[in-house]
Order: sequence, then C-alpha cells, then structure tokens
Amino acid sequence: MQYFVFIGLIPILSFATETYDFNIPVSLAEKNYAALEAALPLYEKALLTSWPTISSSTKLKPGMKSISVMALRERLKATGDLSLENDVGHTRYDRALTEAVKHFQARHGLNPDGVVGPETLNQLNVSPEERLHQIKINMERWAKLSHEMDDHYILVNVPDYRLDLIENGQSILNMKAIVGKPGRPTPEISSVITRVVFNPYWNIPKMIANEDIVPKVLKNPNYLEEMHIRIFDRQVDDAYEITPEEINWQNAYEDGFQYHFRQDPGENNALGLIKFEFQNNSDIYMHDTPARELFSQPRRAFSSGCIRLERPYDLAYYLMRNDPDWNEEKLESYVNSGITKYIKVTNPTRVIITYVTSWVDEVGNLQFRDDVYGWDNSVY
Repeated sequence: MQYFVFIGLIPILSFATETYDFNIPVSLAEKNYAALEAALPLYEKALLTSWPTISSSTKLKPGMKSISVMALRERLKATGDLSLENDVGHTRYDRALTEAVKHFQARHGLNPDGVVGPETLNQLNVSPEERLHQIKINMERWAKLSHEMDDHYILVNVPDYRLDLIENGQSILNMKAIVGKPGRPTPEISSVITRVVFNPYWNIPKMIANEDIVPKVLKNPNYLEEMHIRIFDRQVDDAYEITPEEINWQNAYEDGFQYHFRQDPGENNALGLIKFEFQNNSDIYMHDTPARELFSQPRRAFSSGCIRLERPYDLAYYLMRNDPDWNEEKLESYVNSGITKYIKVTNPTRVIITYVTSWVDEVGNLQFRDDVYGWDNSVY
C-alpha cells in the first residue's frame, strides 16, 4: 500500500476538493480523511438509485458475449471505473470493459486480470450501504491516527498486508507483510522500534505450544529435533533443559503443556534471521521468515499475530542509517555468525500497526479491502 495522497487527483470519481488548502501541511491521516469525506456523495447518491447486482454462473471473460455484460457495464459506470465515453453499451466484453474491470480489481486488492470470477463478482455485489459504512468507519480510524503520525514512522496496515515507511507523508519504502490469521488477529499497536535481533531465538508462546507444537510432536516424535526446538522447565536464562522422553505427550495434549519450548537460531527458525522489537502488551514483533513462498499469496493472514516481512534487511538498514559504521558487510557478518546479537537501533522509529479497509491511493483511486477480522462492524 502506498498511502501518500494528493487530494484532487481523482479524475474518475470527481471528488469535491474546493475546501482543501494544498498549502497547509497535513498528515497522511488528514489527507485520507478529507479524501474519504469527498467520496461520500457518490455512495449516498447510490443509496437512492443503487447499482445493479450481477448474477453469473460462469466467469465473465474478455471477448465473450453475455447479457450479464450489460449489468457489469452499469455497475462499473456507477463508481466511475468505466467512463461514459468508453461505454459502447453492447453485450460484448470489449477492451474498454476489460480495462475497467482491471481498474476495479486493483482498487479492491484483487489480481487485475480483467476476468470477473467469484472474488471479483463478490466485490462488485457489495451494496452501496456497506461501502458507505466502510468509508465512514475508516474516516473515524484516520481521524484517530492523525494523533499518532509525525515526520517519519512505519505504518503496517493489516487488511492490506503491507508495511510502508513514511517520511513527510510519502512512502519511501514498502513491502509485503504477513499478518495474523482471523483466529489469532494482529492487534492495533502504536510503539517505537528500539532493538534489532540477529539470529533470534524463538520463545514459543503457550498458546502456540499447546495448539500447534504438541499435536505435531504426537504425529511426529522427531519433530522437535528436526525443527531444533528444545524444552526447558521455564522461560529464564538459567532454566533446566528437559528431554522429550521425559514428557508424557498425550497428557500434554489433553491437559496443557507445562514447560517452555524454545527454537534455536538458524534458517529454520520461525522468526528467520532478524527480528524487530518494540514495547507492547501483546508480545507482538516484526520479523523475517523462512516461509518466503507465502508472500506470493494476495491475502496473507497466516501468522499467529506477529508480522512477517518480505524485505526485513531493507528495514534494518533504515533503522541503523545514523550509525557511520553500519554497512552491508557488518549486517552479513552478524547474520552469518549464527550467534544471537542484540543491536540498539540508532534511529528509533515509531511503528503504527493499524486496521484500515478504505483509503485513497497516490493517484487518487478509492481503495477498499476485505474486513478480514470483521472489525468494520465493531463499535468505535
């Protein structure tokens, strides 16, 4: 997600911008609030006339002819994805309609392939009432965020599965992120990154130990050895190590695991080779991951709450940029040593983990994302 927004660059939806003063410095949150407010009339008007529901039992593809194409045209014109001058009004799925579908898909975080499959159809059939509610709830979120944003900060938006490094209202670094699954959501947090850990240990939380690790040990007695996970009587530096043979795993499964799992550093470590720490009450942090293949997925709610980063070393460089001795060779030496090393960052940076399902992007397009945790319907 690139959040830097220039209100007024919205030629398709024609949002009103007469009251916006471009000479007054405003935060990213204030820009998005103003942009969403400008979008309200379009959706309020749609409440009166609504837009057509598209029913199709098959995919609508470029080149085909279908009566459903007419409804698709009307739906895309309603939100400006298809302009009036580009609408020829026939049942053929032509090039202009294909581009309009791609535009709509990009605004909703979908693969812009120009094909109306189940996911695109689902987004097309979201009612004006739902979109209006989504805009209003996100205006409230941006209003609250305006108090958190300063000259530079890290913004992680959970529904967009993305991290942005913001300086003076613009994204200077962005990357894909993996966030918590719906059953283990990533919470909203405002904190400051103060420390980077190379080759981290993973002290496995009790919930993950009971729900994930113990069942895997029951299925595969060699699992702990294969994953370099050790058992200790408690989570302290001088803890006593326990062998797997000392544990009654069936009892541990039924009654709860009473000890502490810790995974040794290495390429198989769930945290990867680098971890970013910031104070919070939920034991949440950002980190590398060995499961790189998951970044190819469009929806990336796979973790147990912490945030996995696509390009963690780029973030490390930024956090250490004020250290004259910091360079690529030093970073590589830390990683390749295999030794756990704790580094105080020279540029402590605010990190804001938020939950925003609607905003306006850098070219003025109104963006929507799925309410992955169902929080749009919660009371703010």
